[in-house]
Amino acid sequence: MGLTKLFINESWGFSKFLYNRTNNKKAFYKQLVPMIIVPIALIPAFFMYVSFNIALYAGLRMINQTSVFLSVGYILTIALIIIFGIMVILSEFYFSKNIEELIPLPILPRNIIIAKFLSILVFEYVFTAVIFVPSLIIYGVGEGMGVVYAFLSLLMFITVPILPLALLTVLIMIIMQSASVKGRQDMLRIIFAFLGIALIMSVQIWFGNQMGNADNVDSQMLMNNLLVNNESLLNTIGYFVPTSLLLAWTLNQITLMSLAWAASSVVITIIAFALMVLVGKRVYIKSIVRGKTIKKGKRLSQIETQKALGKKSHGVMAIFSMDLRLLLRTPIYFFNNVSVVIIVPACLLISLSFIKLTPEDFNSIQNFYTEMPILVNFMLIAFFIFFGATTATTATTFSREGKASWLTRMIPVSSKDQIIGRTGTAVIIESLGIAFTLIGVFFYLPLTLLSLVLTVALGILGSLPILLFGLFMDMNRPLLDWNNPQKAVKNNMNVVITLFVGMAYIGLLLAVSGLLGYFINPWLGYGLFSVISGIMIFIFYKIIDKRLAVKLLNFE
Repeated sequence: MGLTKLFINESWGFSKFLYNRTNNKKAFYKQLVPMIIVPIALIPAFFMYVSFNIALYAGLRMINQTSVFLSVGYILTIALIIIFGIMVILSEFYFSKNIEELIPLPILPRNIIIAKFLSILVFEYVFTAVIFVPSLIIYGVGEGMGVVYAFLSLLMFITVPILPLALLTVLIMIIMQSASVKGRQDMLRIIFAFLGIALIMSVQIWFGNQMGNADNVDSQMLMNNLLVNNESLLNTIGYFVPTSLLLAWTLNQITLMSLAWAASSVVITIIAFALMVLVGKRVYIKSIVRGKTIKKGKRLSQIETQKALGKKSHGVMAIFSMDLRLLLRTPIYFFNNVSVVIIVPACLLISLSFIKLTPEDFNSIQNFYTEMPILVNFMLIAFFIFFGATTATTATTFSREGKASWLTRMIPVSSKDQIIGRTGTAVIIESLGIAFTLIGVFFYLPLTLLSLVLTVALGILGSLPILLFGLFMDMNRPLLDWNNPQKAVKNNMNVVITLFVGMAYIGLLLAVSGLLGYFINPWLGYGLFSVISGIMIFIFYKIIDKRLAVKLLNFE
């Protein structure tokens, strides 16, 4: 428990928060204000999610299929835990520096493993409460359940995140310790993250195809079956996640068997946890001690060393190369900054693939584009800017360097080179998202050369003020004190502030420019958008250029 408290404190920074409350009021309020603002800002999204769940329950009740409601919520929660848990497990077990300090101490390996797992579990319980508890409450109230249901719900809630996290940890530990992958762990971490997402998407595709095969089924017979058998959908979903059946059998109808099903879930969870500890004792500490998480570089000869040291790059290219390499070589940074430009277009293509368009549908799309190209163009511009607004590249550019930021202060590079080089990294990532999106769009809507050039140019131009604002935020309040690289991105409020401010700004600008272009003249709308974007770029550039040198000297 002492180790668990230590790991949680390290991840969440409670000690620093309490220290600042007494000794550094300025830093304390910097931490406190985002902690209040962000939850308040997320309240509307949470209420939308709850409303969706209420509507889903009402719809299932109309067709006598409420037995599947809890299973749907459970599967959604498990899927999200797996997607986000991959990087959290990797960060805590393989990125965190505390393991190197703990190994020499007289601490049992199992205690280290259990404590790290419990520290992850604390966060996952908060996440599970937000996602799954609304489903438990909605079902309990809708079905008129009593005290026994509340007790069993609490028991099942405790087991929900443990099983997937334990099995996921076992899988990661086994692969990470393999001698055949020695020196390639960084690449494996990135692959793990995308494999988890690919698995979820593959299941979605398969399920969609199965639903598509139901087109030839007699709809009247299908509806009669749903109304007569209130567990037909539950049995179908049970094939995907068998443990969802245990949850449903425990909570759908409270009987003596509910206790048996609940006990079965607890036993399975305990077995998974014990398996994680057993595997960890055998492979985790050994892999750390043997140095398998460190990739050894190639030793250069004396001539190669002199040649490498003798190279001189332009200031912009030196900063750009340094920032891009740091982004690509650290899986946490790569996944949080680059994955969005891959996943979003992929999800878009998968969603569109389920829509069966006839030749008439294609003609309608073409006619819509021909008659109102400005609407399509501004929609694409907004989508392209989305990639720039959601990437945390500039909003964490100094934070990602951490304690090595002293190097940035020493190198003889001008503020201009710093701004262009660091912003260029974000533009390259945004361009990848634009390219992937255009590949998908061309299957459904062949754009004219004018639209192609216009949307790409304005998309990048419109995102630059947001990227520069992110650079401005990280310049003024960099998060440099961290032992786990995940904190530089996940715990960095610069990312959240940049996202909210950037989306509000660009939403207003697109609305005004789009309406002006639609009702008066298209080129007037494009012109206003370009002029305002140019002005904002100039303002932010001048502010950053003037203050960056001083801020770098005063980084804390």
